[in-house]
This record gives sequence, C-alpha cells and structure tokens, in this order.
Amino acid sequence: MYNEFSLLIAYAYAMAHEGKDGDSMKPSKEMWVKQTKDIIDWVRSKKYDVVFETGQEDRVCFESKTIFINSKNHPETKYYTLLHEAGHLLVSQSWKTFDRDMPMYATSADGRHERSKAYMVSLLAEEIEAWKRGRRLSQKFKHFVDNEKFDSHITNNVMTYVVWAADCVRG
Repeated sequence: MYNEFSLLIAYAYAMAHEGKDGDSMKPSKEMWVKQTKDIIDWVRSKKYDVVFETGQEDRVCFESKTIFINSKNHPETKYYTLLHEAGHLLVSQSWKTFDRDMPMYATSADGRHERSKAYMVSLLAEEIEAWKRGRRLSQKFKHFVDNEKFDSHITNNVMTYVVWAADCVRG
C-alpha cells in the first residue's frame, strides 16, 4: 500500500509541474477579471455556459453544458478553477485519446467500478490532465499565471482525490 501511494504522489507531482512558464509580473484584480472573461468567452465558443454562484461546487455538468464556479472565491482562485474546469472540456473533446492512454477508466451507475483501484487511478489522472490542459489554455491566451499559487491549487485539489482514494482502499 505504501509503495502504491508513494508512486501515486510522485506521479501527481510530476504531472502537475509539467509545462510551467515563469511568473514575473504583479497581478491585479482587473487582470484576473479580464483573463476570466477571456476563458468564459472560450467556454461559450464550445457551446457551454459558465455560472458563478455563491457556495456552488466547482464542476462541469456535461448534461446541461454548464461550468459552475463558486463566486465567493477570490478572482485569482476563480480564474484558476475555471481553467481547471475548462481543462475537463478539453479532455472530453479528446476523450478517445485519453481513454486509449488510460484504458482502465471505468464508470458504473452502481458504484462497483467506482470503488476499484483502476477507477481511482484513472480519475486522478483525469484531474491532473484537466489542470495541465487548463494551464496550457492560459498559455495559449498568453495569460499571467502565478505558478506557485497555481501549483498550490493543483496540490490541494488533487490531494482531496488522493485522500479519497486512500480512504476507499483502506475501507
């Protein structure tokens, strides 16, 4: 168990730190708002909507084609979260490639596969991939990203999945 968990943490760290740019400028609230608007426009070009709502769980709902973001967060946090959720859209657009790279990805309405190690690992891989693609989307727009803070968001959010997976394995 310890070896599997250590490998999972090392993989998560390596994947999260791939493709970073330098960060030398001082951000402002207006900059975060403008960058967020750029990503909202990009999301809308994909025929999805973005809803900011107090207390909302950050997520993509593929059925309603909506990204939900908690509006209580700081503008920088909202921007990074929106990048991550947009990253899920990018993963879904190339699902065949992701599915080929992560063939153990399993879904099940009854939850049996959702408790499998293969499902947990593939879900973690998808989360990391969404963060990576979100970062690349910001680079495409030539947006500023404070890599230290972005990496902290990755770490904190991915660790919730690592803890969940560890709890499931322990039973």
